[in-house]
Amino acid sequence: MNPKLKKLFKKIFGIKSKITLGSNMDNTKKWDSLTHIKLIIELEKITNKRLSANQIIKLTNVKEIMKILNIKQK
Repeated sequence: MNPKLKKLFKKIFGIKSKITLGSNMDNTKKWDSLTHIKLIIELEKITNKRLSANQIIKLTNVKEIMKILNIKQK
C-alpha cells in the first residue's frame, strides 16, 4: 500500500494497527461519519483536486480509494 496513504489513515483514524487493501468502513473501528469527512478533506488536500459526489460515495475501502486516486498498488 502507498506509504503516504498509510500514514494518512493512521493519522486520521488514530490507529496503530495495520492498514491493508482490505481495510474498510465495516472492519476499521474508528471509521465513522466524522472521520470519513476528515478523510475526504485530507485526500482533497494531498491531491490538490476536489472529489466528485460519485467518487466520495465510493470511498468506503482502501482499495477503492487507491483506485479513485490512481495510486498504483505495490
